[in-house]
Amino acid sequence: MSKPDVPHRQGQEKVNAYFQSQSSYWKEIYASCDVQGEIIRERQAAALDWVESLGLTPGSRVLEIGCGAGYMAVELARHGLQVHAIDSIEAMVELARGYVRESGVTELISLGVGNVYSLVFEDDSFDLIIAIGVIPWLDQPELAIKEMARVAKPGAHVILTANNRVGLTNVLDPWLNPALASLKRHVKRALERTGLRHQLSADPGATFHSRRFIDKTLVRFELIKIKGKTLGFGPFSLFRRTMLPERFGIALHHRLQRLADWGVPGFRSTGMSYLVLARKSSPRPLTRSTSADSLLSQPNWRRG
Repeated sequence: MSKPDVPHRQGQEKVNAYFQSQSSYWKEIYASCDVQGEIIRERQAAALDWVESLGLTPGSRVLEIGCGAGYMAVELARHGLQVHAIDSIEAMVELARGYVRESGVTELISLGVGNVYSLVFEDDSFDLIIAIGVIPWLDQPELAIKEMARVAKPGAHVILTANNRVGLTNVLDPWLNPALASLKRHVKRALERTGLRHQLSADPGATFHSRRFIDKTLVRFELIKIKGKTLGFGPFSLFRRTMLPERFGIALHHRLQRLADWGVPGFRSTGMSYLVLARKSSPRPLTRSTSADSLLSQPNWRRG
């Protein structure tokens, strides 16, 4: 591996180690009664609503990247779709295998460890690709989206999420505000050098992206955005300390989410997650010119 890639590899290894150690949390969160659990469940429901709107025929091939505990894969299989689910963490794949067995849809789901940067599937293999909660944990999201585009069939769809850089929850907390990330890094390093702070490596922290960055990356790899929305308001905190009881936090999230869904300025673009649906461009057909001796073709769309 070339030297410029080493920091990316080391960063991804740190993320993988974190998820390996915290794998059970990502199963428990779907059953939790707190604000984050509510948002995670609603995010999955919103993605599934979009899947249903596509009208995929039974047996359509779906690739889920970052399958976690397997909840999305099982729901997709229950819709009659043939699901190939991968995760970079073996512990996550094992959790998913257990849930798939319990759900009785093993014939429609294949599971395995996979690398989003180098998918093992052939070009133009899938009718739908889903990557929920994956982009925020990648050092090279552009490479991952390029791979998604490569394995999608022409006309197929991609659904993914990113952590919203201007999410209201984080903007209001100085400790979480992405605009202050550089300052916080400098302070942490200074404290570590003086011995006043021990280096902590357990939580690598998610990366936030602007909606503009995600939209431009989709276009770069011939993925046409169909629609997008932000969702998730909470838990609201100050210096990472939750400020509201869970019951009030959930009620506030629901109220703000309604405003976002209604398109109210100030709320429609400030949910914590950016959920987007895109379609891979189809090659343009050959077209004959008015001249009898010339045949012009539209430029071929390059594969991601």
